[in-house]
Amino acid sequence: MDSGNVIWFAGTLGFLVGALAGVIATLLLAPSRQKNRDMEKHLSEKQNELKNYQHEVTEHFTQTAELLGDLAKGYRDVHNHLAMGAQELCKESFDNSPILASLPSSDDPGGAGQQLPTRPPLDYAPKSTPYEQGTLNEEYGLEKVASSEPEPASPTPDAILGDNK
Repeated sequence: MDSGNVIWFAGTLGFLVGALAGVIATLLLAPSRQKNRDMEKHLSEKQNELKNYQHEVTEHFTQTAELLGDLAKGYRDVHNHLAMGAQELCKESFDNSPILASLPSSDDPGGAGQQLPTRPPLDYAPKSTPYEQGTLNEEYGLEKVASSEPEPASPTPDAILGDNK
């Protein structure tokens, strides 16, 4: 064979081997592309499901809040009806009773009923004077008792270890 033919033969053989390697590599990588597409589709479906779930939860709690508001209004109306009836029908028995005071409507927050000022609960016992011991003082609640007996003397190191003389 001629050296030119050998070069052509080797070049053609190298091209075929490279093309075959490219086809094999494409076939091996193609399932991962399909797998990526499937994962992206699955992720998109799950995101849509999450958005729908969040929307349903929001609707549920909105409706629950509305129903509780209606329930509170119904209780307030019943209480006010009973209070008005008791004040009209039993004037002598229930004069100035705070239980029978009408409750304010949700439309009129400063209305017929008297709202008492509220403040949050304290997580400590307040002092009556600034000079009083606080509840977090380590001596709080302890009374000092005067003792008629003298306190025992502290032992000496020799007494603790024993006198070995």
